[in-house]
Amino acid sequence: MIVYDSDNILVNYIESQDMLITTWKGTQLDTSLFMKELQMCRDFCCNLNIKRAILNQESFNYVIPSKLFPWIEEEINVPGYKNGVQYFVFVVAETTMSQFSVMDSFDEAESVFTPHFFLNQNEALEYLEAPKKEKIQLIDPTVFLEDDILLEVTKDEVGNKAIIQMEVPIDALPYNLNMLKKYMDGMHFLKNNWKKFASLTKREKLVLKHLVKGRMTKEIAVKLFISETTVKTHRQNIIRKLNAKHLIDLYKYATVFGVV
Repeated sequence: MIVYDSDNILVNYIESQDMLITTWKGTQLDTSLFMKELQMCRDFCCNLNIKRAILNQESFNYVIPSKLFPWIEEEINVPGYKNGVQYFVFVVAETTMSQFSVMDSFDEAESVFTPHFFLNQNEALEYLEAPKKEKIQLIDPTVFLEDDILLEVTKDEVGNKAIIQMEVPIDALPYNLNMLKKYMDGMHFLKNNWKKFASLTKREKLVLKHLVKGRMTKEIAVKLFISETTVKTHRQNIIRKLNAKHLIDLYKYATVFGVV
């Protein structure tokens, strides 16, 4: 049930699950609008006795100034916590700096909440519903494989080449083609971006690994035995060197280059 719909956010109340889902619409925000909409979300959480909240920030493009961090904690997070909000999860913002400003707002304010971040809303919902759901059955790709894989090596003017043939059941063809396409997309990305990735230092690669796992600045600093300021410096260098316009860019680099 939609309980609030403005130019900036849409708030959906799922009574059966004591859940509120807030979705930012991608409009241009200023400080006043941002604070107003957060207060509206807080009031719904408190008045409806919400236990679980999802903030879908895929289209969120506002970089939260550090001066607002204490206000967010005192006026938004603490009242929600005191009124019974138990789970506070986010769908990550595509805009890199917007996402990191959200993470910093929890980190620097030593928040009462430990936020969880997910790439899409389905993942966030699965996380919140997990205690009530049976274990998810994943596709077992081994049932699609035949025993025989044919390998043929040829040679021409260019050099040696290898041809790999694999037989699969016709019903499994779409699955295998999809996996092959993902592999080829990854190889093209690797070929076109390896110089950027190679420019990262060893420590920057470690920071990248923790960033894409959704870890906060303070947590990364503790794990790597460095200061929070150093973590933020590494983070800025990573964004600059990889020319990461969106957070998903960092996930792509981390996945393709085997960081995670």
